[in-house]
Amino acid sequence: METTQPRWSKPLEWWATRQLIRALNGAGRVTPRSALAPMGRALGMAAYHSMRRYRLVAHANLERAYGDQWDAAQIERVAQESFRHVGMTLVEFFLRQPRITPEEVEREVRFEGQEHYEDAFSRGKGVLLVTAHYGNWEMMGPRLFRAGYRVSAVSRTADDPGLERMIESIRTRCGLQQIPRRQAARQGLAALRRNEILAILLDQNTAEGGIFVPFFGHPASTATGPAVFALKTVAAIVPTFCLREADGTHTMKAWPPIFPQPTGDRTRDIWELTAQVTRSIELQIRERPELWCWLHNRWKLQPAAGETAASGRFPEKGVMDCTPCD
Repeated sequence: METTQPRWSKPLEWWATRQLIRALNGAGRVTPRSALAPMGRALGMAAYHSMRRYRLVAHANLERAYGDQWDAAQIERVAQESFRHVGMTLVEFFLRQPRITPEEVEREVRFEGQEHYEDAFSRGKGVLLVTAHYGNWEMMGPRLFRAGYRVSAVSRTADDPGLERMIESIRTRCGLQQIPRRQAARQGLAALRRNEILAILLDQNTAEGGIFVPFFGHPASTATGPAVFALKTVAAIVPTFCLREADGTHTMKAWPPIFPQPTGDRTRDIWELTAQVTRSIELQIRERPELWCWLHNRWKLQPAAGETAASGRFPEKGVMDCTPCD
């Protein structure tokens, strides 16, 4: 017989999570930076072995994307590396980022392709930064702020209000302005009209308000927010990714801007632009697959019978359903 979870279990789980993060944060104050990467890798491998659901999702995703090219050993290796990198990113975010200085940000995160931002900004329409849960994506906001840009990011609010306050405090101390997803349309447009950067993560399954575009050769439900913003404001889209390097530093790489080219067919324009940006994300992942968060069920939602990726789905609501890695 199926049992229901007690009502008190969620708040208790949230409280325990906050206490664990606070304890780790305290330990991080006396932990040398050189020890954070091994700590993160250990955390990732502990999750890999203990969280069967996410391990199976990672393997299924990799088989879908690379099953015709890789053997089982290669899929296993990249799945484990992906968990390790997610573990390192979490440790860096909760233990390192709360105390990192602007000078350390500039020293530890190289900025390649800044000229692409300058090109995009020259229109005076703001810039849409589209990225993925790839490498240490959390370090891009601090690095762009250090470079002199104002950055707002659309983010999913954590279920636990206490944890949400912790996350927001870490992000905002490094200059990033956080926009709750439910306020994305109004606040996002305002940021672009101020000729600022609006950052959106576009690499996760969208349950509502998405369209199907190809991703690794398979239809993936994808949020239309960046395309809608770009077509409405004529803001350029600059795909940008933060690559983790072997020496513990990062390289933030900006791609050439994608300038919207409205044709008058809004439905087709949204599909084409969303597919183009998604293709950029795929190409970056293919460069170093182990840096992506494969444990998210990217292809969870699939087209109905007879529906193709090219036909898309265009509901009236939910265009900003861009969520962080859960």
